[in-house]
Amino acid sequence: MSKRGIKILSDTPGSGPPLKKGDRVRLRYSILLNRGEYLVRDEVADFTIGDRSVIAGLRYGLEGMRVGGVRRFRASPHLCYRGEELERIPKNAVLVFDITNVELIA
Repeated sequence: MSKRGIKILSDTPGSGPPLKKGDRVRLRYSILLNRGEYLVRDEVADFTIGDRSVIAGLRYGLEGMRVGGVRRFRASPHLCYRGEELERIPKNAVLVFDITNVELIA
């Protein structure tokens, strides 16, 4: 992973095919503030790889993952919400993503 602003903290490769743009996937994930406070815990979401409906930090953090893989990564504010303050997310927050399951869906 060489995308500026993404730091892989742990990565367990899956045994399935690598994800590619246009793949429809189901993820089990958690999102934390860099200081450890959970924003989302153990949620499931479906989306298309490369779709701009999710923040860039998640899109770029998934690059290179394989189906069945597990990854923890940190995303810089410029790939998340920048200087925007949201209900539970402070301005310029660094987010940590735990992706615990990735599967292709039809």
